[in-house]
Amino acid sequence: MGIFRRPVRRSGSGFVIDLRDEETALLRRLIGQVRALLTDDAPDAEARALLARLFPAAYLDNDEMEAEYQRLMRDELVQSKLAAFDIVDEAVGGGAHIDEGQLLAVMQSINSIRLVLGVILDVSDDPEHLEVNERFEDSPEYHLYGYLSGLLDACVRAHSSD
Repeated sequence: MGIFRRPVRRSGSGFVIDLRDEETALLRRLIGQVRALLTDDAPDAEARALLARLFPAAYLDNDEMEAEYQRLMRDELVQSKLAAFDIVDEAVGGGAHIDEGQLLAVMQSINSIRLVLGVILDVSDDPEHLEVNERFEDSPEYHLYGYLSGLLDACVRAHSSD
């Protein structure tokens, strides 16, 4: 038996997410923090900055169309993220068997957390310069970003396996 534990694996027609208790608690705590940002009725400038990557602009060159898009779609996008967070609360811990839709919700949730951490870490959204700002490389947030990236990769690998 190898020492590597796959945290996400295909099992029959579904998947199993097998996280340690402390990993489950961490993921739930992070989801709670992002959920609080999303449901804040009057977010301050810092909170709005943290959420910016969760709601990228659809119309970069047209402020009026962008405002209309955000007005029409923002609540739906927030509700989608909150629903995915609820699924994660049920799907992680205890090695529960989940279906593909639940796995996709887990992936969406992990990525949402990573996007918020990316703002904190000053990760560029320029595809040619995706590295983390070097001043953060020893920070807990950097290591958390790496852990979540690995967990997301495990989800993608499990999803794409036969």
